[in-house]
Amino acid sequence: MAQDSANTPTSLLSIKRKQLLSLDTQKKALESEAEAIVSELTALPPGGGQPIGIDTPLVDNEGFPRADIDVYRARSLRKRFHEIQTDHKELSKKIDRGLLEISALTKNEQPSTPRNASTAATICNGDNVIDAAEIQARLAPKPKPKFDAKTGKWVVKNWDGSVSGVENGEMRSFDDLNAPSPAVASAMTLGDSSNQPDDVNDGGGSGNIHGGTQQPLPQLPQPLEEEPTTPFALIDEVSPNSPAHEAGILVGDLLLRFGTITSENHREFRAIAELVPQAAAEKRSIPIAVRRQQNGCETAVVKVLSLRPRAWAGRGLLGCHIKPC
Repeated sequence: MAQDSANTPTSLLSIKRKQLLSLDTQKKALESEAEAIVSELTALPPGGGQPIGIDTPLVDNEGFPRADIDVYRARSLRKRFHEIQTDHKELSKKIDRGLLEISALTKNEQPSTPRNASTAATICNGDNVIDAAEIQARLAPKPKPKFDAKTGKWVVKNWDGSVSGVENGEMRSFDDLNAPSPAVASAMTLGDSSNQPDDVNDGGGSGNIHGGTQQPLPQLPQPLEEEPTTPFALIDEVSPNSPAHEAGILVGDLLLRFGTITSENHREFRAIAELVPQAAAEKRSIPIAVRRQQNGCETAVVKVLSLRPRAWAGRGLLGCHIKPC
């Protein structure tokens, strides 16, 4: 009993760290989606004219809907942007509470070791590291987008000071668009190429949580000896350039297995909702099995695919929609 009691803080600390990594992944997904929305709202139309705008009127001087934009699209984007802001605040509060809980557990686990707030708030899970300084940088209010004369686009600032919305933006500084990013400048100053991050995270992409760590190889789907035969969900939407699209998922696929989740244990899709952010935080792929009707064939085939949840330019971590079948 004494040994079990001694192990309890360590087990709880591990659980809290995994929960915090999952929350951070969800928050980065929201940030990535918000940046994509801001980029679209502030982008200049190809034929010239004014951008849609984040909060500018959607009517002209005479009170009629603007004819140069898709008003319905503009309203949808703005509505989603406000939803993201609300969800982001809630996630930030949960992360703050989680940091305090981890700090308290860490101090209780090793009371004799002096720790400052930053060290106590460090979260580790394999190669993934989140420290308090990085989280505070992510939580800090972002400045308004600015126009980049070099690319002719409106850009936004990443949490690490680099530029989002343009190619190779991770190599540039938002504060000075003609200068390299702070991370790159620091590596150049040190003169050590090993300090240059291999994957500078843009606050919402699919890179490592902490720059410079090597990404694990994607896991290949492992077929079961006998795949389930009863579908429990229908894929009715797949967004272009999303993780689901890259995995080869098609509209009309019937979902037979999602990891170890089948028709017998999906719990009204709650099991999938729990697995996806955990897999995204751990940078691992999920093997899925779908039944697909081949064109011109009366019989369906079963395909095993590898789906890696991650933050991307759209909503969520998958980029597809499922419904019960």
